[in-house]
Amino acid sequence: MHFCRPLLGEVLRLDLNTGEQVFFRLSEATRYSATILTANEKTLVIRANEEVPEKIAKGDQLIIAASETDFYTEVMSSDRSMMSLKRLWCDRREYFRVDDVFPVACRKIKAEAAVKKSKIVCGYSDRSTELAMPDEFTHPQLWKMLTDINNKMNLILERLSLQGEGFLQAEEKKVNLSATGLSVTIGEKAEVGDNIEIKMLLPEYPPLGILAHGEVVRVEDKGNGEYELGLHFIDMDEDIRDEIIQYTLKRQREIIRTQRQQGK
Repeated sequence: MHFCRPLLGEVLRLDLNTGEQVFFRLSEATRYSATILTANEKTLVIRANEEVPEKIAKGDQLIIAASETDFYTEVMSSDRSMMSLKRLWCDRREYFRVDDVFPVACRKIKAEAAVKKSKIVCGYSDRSTELAMPDEFTHPQLWKMLTDINNKMNLILERLSLQGEGFLQAEEKKVNLSATGLSVTIGEKAEVGDNIEIKMLLPEYPPLGILAHGEVVRVEDKGNGEYELGLHFIDMDEDIRDEIIQYTLKRQREIIRTQRQQGK
C-alpha cells in the first residue's frame, strides 16, 4: 500500500493490484492499455496489451493512468511489451489541474547552488495604510484627493515588492498547473532530475507571486531551442500548496462558467 501527499486534508490511496487494467503514455498525445503484473511501493511491472510503435528505453518517463490518479514513473528496463518501472511521484488528475496562461519565469539551478526556500510574495495590500473614515469636518474634495494618493502609493509599493523579487520580468506562458507540479515550455535545455527555480505570478487581486522549486520528471524537445518540462514541486510548504489548490479550483470554475456561456 502506498499513499500520495494529502490534498486539503484528504489522503489519496494508491493501491495498484496485480491484474489491474491501466493506461500508460509517453506524451499527452498517445496512450496504450496495459496490465499490472506486480506492484509495490517502489516499483511496478506492466505488460502492454497492444502493439506500442514508440520506442521505450531505459530512463524514459512513463505516466500510468489508473482511476483518478496519475503515477509518474521511470523505465528501468523494457522489452517493448513488458516494462519494469520505478515510481517517482503521483498526482490526482481531477479537480486539481488546470490549463492556464500567466507570467512564469524558470531557470535551472546548479547542483552546488544554494536553493531559496519556497515562499509567497503578495502584491502590496497592507490594510494598515487604509485611511480611516473622515469626520464631519473633513472637506469631501480633500478626502477624495487623499484617498487617490493612498491608492496610488499602494500600487507603487505593490510593483516595487513584486519587482524586487523578479516577478515582473516573468513572461506569460501556457502552463498546466496542479497542486503537485507544473508543465511549462522554456528556452533552456534541461534533463530529468534537474532542479528548476519557478516564479509564478498568479493573476489574483492583489497579484500573488509564488517562488517554488521543481524537479524535472519529463522533458520533451519541441524544437527551435524550446523544451517542455514536467516539473514536480519539491520542498513546498502546505500553505503555498493550498494557495495553488484554491487558485486551480477558482480557475476551473471560471473556465466552466465561460464554456457554459459560450454554449448558450
